[in-house]
Amino acid sequence: MSKGREINRLPQKCFAVLPYDGRLVTITQGIPGYIKSPLDSGDRYKNRIIADEKNDELGGVTPADEKTMIKGAFFGWEIVNAVVGRSETPDWIFRVEISRPGLFGTNTATIVMLPATPYELADALEKARLTDGNVIYSSEVCGCKLEYLPKYISPSVNIYELNHLAQRLKILQQWELDCFEGMVRMEAIRTENKPVDVERLINMTHSMQDCRILYNIYDDQALGQFYMDNDFISELTDLPDKIFSWLDNEKIGKEMHEEERGIFTSSGYVVQDAEIIQIYKSGDAIPCYMPDYTVLIKIKRESENGLRIDNPVSILGLPASDDELLQAVKKSGAASLEECMLIAVDCIIPLLTEEINHHFEETDGSSYNLVNELSEKLKELNEAGDLLTYKAILETCQENVSFKEALELASWTKEFSLMKELATPVDYARLELEKIPVPLREELLKCTDLYCYGEKLMEHKGAFATEYGILVSHNGQTVKQCLDCPEQSMRMG
Repeated sequence: MSKGREINRLPQKCFAVLPYDGRLVTITQGIPGYIKSPLDSGDRYKNRIIADEKNDELGGVTPADEKTMIKGAFFGWEIVNAVVGRSETPDWIFRVEISRPGLFGTNTATIVMLPATPYELADALEKARLTDGNVIYSSEVCGCKLEYLPKYISPSVNIYELNHLAQRLKILQQWELDCFEGMVRMEAIRTENKPVDVERLINMTHSMQDCRILYNIYDDQALGQFYMDNDFISELTDLPDKIFSWLDNEKIGKEMHEEERGIFTSSGYVVQDAEIIQIYKSGDAIPCYMPDYTVLIKIKRESENGLRIDNPVSILGLPASDDELLQAVKKSGAASLEECMLIAVDCIIPLLTEEINHHFEETDGSSYNLVNELSEKLKELNEAGDLLTYKAILETCQENVSFKEALELASWTKEFSLMKELATPVDYARLELEKIPVPLREELLKCTDLYCYGEKLMEHKGAFATEYGILVSHNGQTVKQCLDCPEQSMRMG
């Protein structure tokens, strides 16, 4: 197994069949573009056989690996890291639990990985029932790529600002992340280990030009030795070499350490040469409105030789008109959509992003039109206030819903109602018992297995527990039954 595959589970090299014209090519991990293989037969199906055989010889390159490598070659390996989810380090910076007290004493909570796209974050807030900006909630960092960082973040941090911090940290180079650790630890010393305002943490990420790190320098002794060996101390430059053996390296390092007000970290010695600049202001990351697209895609032209790396990436929000599509294609340097590869990077229903990308990988030239049609439908559902119900419908599907099924299900929201104030079968049971006069109701509730009773009630009435609330079928028909008998379901609508 190659070193590259050990790092990020992708092969160092693979053979691939291009989805739009069937050419056989080779792709190298981390290298933009591809090289046309001399084994290309000119026939898509023969090339598929050749690619599978060669990929087996390379150590078992899977079809999923091949698709991921194609994305990296065309859209940039940073896109693979951000969208497909395979990279040397985790794609996320923070793993956060968002929660709020439920109306019936239960907690509605969800986990979100940051940085998140605008709709991924909005979806998490909906799952936690935080659509009202005045609702009190908590956001607890329960995982972090930077292990030292969570204890310096206030538990009352605004989730949008924490997401912005994650976005800033995600684009930093490794040496900048190492400097960031030093800056945070210096701030902690100044504040006696109190939580650091997220505004200041964000501004630290903008101040890397004034920070430096000496790797593998962990104490005053090593620091003094480094400064002497590299002529950083002007007073010692003219001394004979034999004098250096008489000097106290630790004392010299301690004096420099105190003078520079640097700090030793897990990576080395960090010095901050200037004050943290003030670019970000508290509240700047909090959105005033949601995006005007329902699906966001990137478009990139495929070059003839596959080796050019200067083709621009065009961004297009859907639904889009034919003119808007044409302009986006032109910005990518292509003459037509057939010369381009498409990738979805955000969707108003995050669950569908991956399925849209699977759809784009198909060879059918109508793939864009169907995705645009879906985006139109999502816009209509959102404007009608039915989008959350649609999300709950999709969640009830036991397996990943296909693109075709997603389009079908978008027409059935009127067959269901979503009780978003309810979170569990216990909530549902309590609500139903509130509707009827029962003597000593509270005593009954104490003696009854409400969870089991709630499950039986939900089964009886065609209700389903989802992360968005309790989904209730108006006619007792499940989502699966709707998919199995679409004609009957459509007549009911």
